[in-house]
Amino acid sequence: MTYDQDKNLILVVDDTPTNLSVISQALHNAGFTVAVETDGESAIEQVNYNQPDLILLDVMMPGIDGFETCKRLKATGQTHLN
Repeated sequence: MTYDQDKNLILVVDDTPTNLSVISQALHNAGFTVAVETDGESAIEQVNYNQPDLILLDVMMPGIDGFETCKRLKATGQTHLN
């Protein structure tokens, strides 16, 4: 799926389907474009194709946790902010 960067893309990363559903629906109803991922590895991959304006990241996930995901995202030139 391709996302329009001009529509305030928010990436929601959480391994709990209920959380993803509730947060995504609320953001969508507020007029945001929402992308969802269920783990850190997928979130990193998603960011390589569709850079979001904001990432809402769960810290307790299987595989790499949210802290490690954040660390890896900050280490890349595409998502690093000074």
